[in-house]
Formats: sequence, C-alpha cells, structure tokens
Amino acid sequence: MNKLYIVCVDDEAIITESLKRELRNELPHLGVEAAYSGEAALKLLAEISEEGGEPAVLISDERMPGMKGHMLLREARKSYPRMYGILLTGYSDIEAIAHAVNEAGLFRYIHKPWERRDLMMAVRRAAELYERERELDDLRLKVERLNGALIAALDDSSCEGEPEGFCHVHRVACYAALLGRKLGLSETELRRLYLYAPLHDIGKSGIPHDILAKPGKLSDEEFKKVKQHVEIGARLLKTIDADPMALDLILYHHERWDGNGYLAEVSGDRIPLAARITALADVLDAMLSKRAYSEPQTFDQVAALIKADAGSRFDPAVVAAFVAEKELFRRLSSGDIADCCIEFRGLT
Repeated sequence: MNKLYIVCVDDEAIITESLKRELRNELPHLGVEAAYSGEAALKLLAEISEEGGEPAVLISDERMPGMKGHMLLREARKSYPRMYGILLTGYSDIEAIAHAVNEAGLFRYIHKPWERRDLMMAVRRAAELYERERELDDLRLKVERLNGALIAALDDSSCEGEPEGFCHVHRVACYAALLGRKLGLSETELRRLYLYAPLHDIGKSGIPHDILAKPGKLSDEEFKKVKQHVEIGARLLKTIDADPMALDLILYHHERWDGNGYLAEVSGDRIPLAARITALADVLDAMLSKRAYSEPQTFDQVAALIKADAGSRFDPAVVAAFVAEKELFRRLSSGDIADCCIEFRGLT
C-alpha cells in the first residue's frame, strides 16, 4: 500500500517544526511533512500524491496570512475528499470553525495553545480511521473482483455454443450501463451494473433447451417452467455469495412497473432499480434480434413500443432515459456496440 502522510501547516516555523518532530516520534510509520502557508500546503499535498503517497491527515492553524486554515481545508478536500482535517484555533474563531465543519468536513478543532496529549490523540485517531477505511476499500475491491471472476465463468459457460446468446447478454450490459449513466448512477454503480447485467438470464441454463428453442407459442406448462429461470439464476449466484445487485436484477428483471410481471409480482419502486434498467435493456435487444419464436423488428417499431409501455411495463424514468438517448441507442443497435462495451469495460 502507498505510504500515508500527515501534513502540518502554520506560518510560524518554530511551531510547525516542533509539531512535525513530535508527530514523527509518535507515529514513526507515517510520513510527516510541513508547510508554512496554505498555498504551499496545497503544493506539498500534490507533490506527495504525485510521488505515490496518500495525504491522510491535514493539521492547519486558522490564522495565517493569505489563505486561512478553514479555506485551506476546504480547498484540500476537493482533491483529497477522504483526508481528515484538524484545525488549530483561538477561542474567537467560532465562525472559522463553522466554515470548516460545513465546507471542509472538519474532523476535530483544537484550541491554541493545545495540550500535546489531546492533539496527538486526535491525529492518531484520524490516521487510524483513514487506514481502516483504506483496508475496507481494498477488501471490498478484492471481493468484487472475486465475484466478477466467478460470474464471468458462469456467464461464459452459459453462452458456450450459443454465440448469438453471448452477444445478446453483452449488448444488454452496454444498454443497461448507458441507461444507468443517464439516470445518474455513480461510477461504482455503473461498474457493477455493467458487470452483472449479462447474468440476467443465467438461470435459463436450468431450462430444457427444447423449450427455449421452440419456434411457436409456449404452452402454459412450458411458460411456467421458463419463468422459473429467475429463481434458478438466483440460486446459482447465492452459492458464491454474490453482490445483492446481481441477485436483484436476476430475480426481478421480469417484473413490471404495474405489478403484472413474474415471479414476485412486485410493482413500481419496490422493483430494484438495477432490475428496472435491465428489463428495458433486455426487451430492447430481444425485439431487435431474430429469435426462434419471432422475427426482428425495426428500431423505430421497438422504440415506439417501449415508449407506449412507460408506466405499465417499464419504469417511466427509465423510458425517459431511453428516449433522451434514442439516437445513440439506434446507432449502437446498428453495430457500433464495441466502443460502448470498451468504455464500460474500462470501469471494471
């Protein structure tokens, strides 16, 4: 892991150097650096980051010429949002403290002259919290990568020998990610949605092939078996303790906004958002593709059907996202999907 750093800022060099020396003695495993103005501190933080370090704690005096301490904490937080800020203040600096709390996520403020023990405890606690959060992030990333590897193996095995099915699930992933981006999902959520959307029909591996490939209309009994694929898929992923988003979009992508879907028959916002997005992406690609039981429709026909189903089959907000990006979806459906896949694959 990258080395963590504490940065001390005060325009009085004697104070700053004394504080730096004490921190190096108390926390020898951390880097400790000093600056004598807010502007110099921002430059120092950037240098630490460029050299592979991580600024974990910023300790600043409030009353400095030029940039005040709360201003420095506010500016530093823009580039280092996880860094903990400690402000050294006089008793009359209440307004500065309020600014630091509201604008810079202040961790602690300590009155000057400070008690050495109080300051050291605050800095040690901030550094420990930063280290713990970093370890949790690393653990989450490892779990996500493990889930991704296992899911990719399931995905590949389910599409083996069915190249069109393989293409379908990856087109659905790209369509879903595009819808998610338009709906304002975070980069982390988009990464997960793109990773898991190909699994929406993974449970069909447990449905007899002659039913899935039947050219005509399914009987009631056959359709009942097909509907079980959502539960089969969820059981497969539960064996690897998969991300809840993956389970949600498998279990609920055949639910309808009006509650007339299957199997849970939930409606509206009770359907997880990932499933609502995947549902539209799946239907879009299915209707544009040749299937054993149907011929492909034109993009305009499909777009009109999706728009007409807003509020019944589909979440109106997801339909609105599709309509807003309709021309992009038209282009992608015509064969330009590769660049889209590359873009979202880069998030994984």
